[in-house]
Amino acid sequence: MRLAGRQTFAMRVLGVLRDLLSTATVLKVPPSVVKNCDMPDLGSCGNACCVAELDLSMDPAEAYSHTLSVLKGLQDVGYSYVTGGDPDHDHVLFDDPHPEDDLRHFNITTPKPFKFLFQGRHDAPKYKGPNGDILNFAIYESGSGSVLRMFSISRIHGALGDHGQNYKTLHFLSDKLTSKEPTRLHGCGLPMASSAAAPPSASDPGKQSSSSVCGASPSEVPDCDKPDLGSCGNACCMAELDLSMEPEAAHAQAVDVLKSLKDDGYRYITGGDPNPGDDLRHYNITKPKNFQFIFQGRHDSPKYSGPNADILDFTIYGSDSGSVLRMFSISRIHGALGDAGQWTDDECSSKAVIVMAK
Repeated sequence: MRLAGRQTFAMRVLGVLRDLLSTATVLKVPPSVVKNCDMPDLGSCGNACCVAELDLSMDPAEAYSHTLSVLKGLQDVGYSYVTGGDPDHDHVLFDDPHPEDDLRHFNITTPKPFKFLFQGRHDAPKYKGPNGDILNFAIYESGSGSVLRMFSISRIHGALGDHGQNYKTLHFLSDKLTSKEPTRLHGCGLPMASSAAAPPSASDPGKQSSSSVCGASPSEVPDCDKPDLGSCGNACCMAELDLSMEPEAAHAQAVDVLKSLKDDGYRYITGGDPNPGDDLRHYNITKPKNFQFIFQGRHDSPKYSGPNADILDFTIYGSDSGSVLRMFSISRIHGALGDAGQWTDDECSSKAVIVMAK
């Protein structure tokens, strides 16, 4: 009887532990123990990231109201609703968003009939505030009601892996919205899809633009002909560049180029807490790629600079021909559904990163 009593007590303890782990939003114990932490990502957006979609059986306006209410209600577990042009400085407001979340008056029909766009943040004890993970959300209309596109990216420099945190963050929110499972689109531990587009031919040096900004007339600026709309909730771009040099030389050259383009709005960024180095070789990473280096940058434009500037994440892995530079660019500010070609879809290089490639 004593043994049976101890077994019953032990089962109760394990049950309580199971329930606590299933409701946790931060990985404080080995990820394999925590529910929905089984989709670790490694460098899909330069840094770790996750894009997923969730079907909601309600119209877009109701889906927006419901999601926003849930997001605001999860402050105690690290979530926040972010508005304004400067999310890094805690402009976490619940009224008068700027720019507005409602896109319906724009009558968007392609690539999706987007109706609402908003932003959030997920804090962990170690990474919060300016270092918290960025969350982007876009809602579009579907035959069954609405689809909520969700994006989470590890914010700080050097966050190649996430131990499943980005997917966990989105799944935890999804569980509060519906019993349906989110569908992973990119990152979240998925294999990288091969690009369907052929590499662009080399540009005529005489036609290269002296500007790294698409500006108000993108059709007149080279390399601004592939605008993105909401691929990462906000506009974003992921591209890769083959380099005929070893990873160490590729890293040195890429960082030198990034630093040399200061007058064009580029910055080489370090920092975060902790502040990891760029060199990953001592980790002996082999999958999904043999990543050797990781680093971060920023691209300023006249209207969006400093904490509002685009985030640039870079990784370098070895290849048969030398190295591959993976480049990712995303609009930082709340409300940036479209980019006028400043960042582009995954079928071409972004304007910000193509200047570096040249």
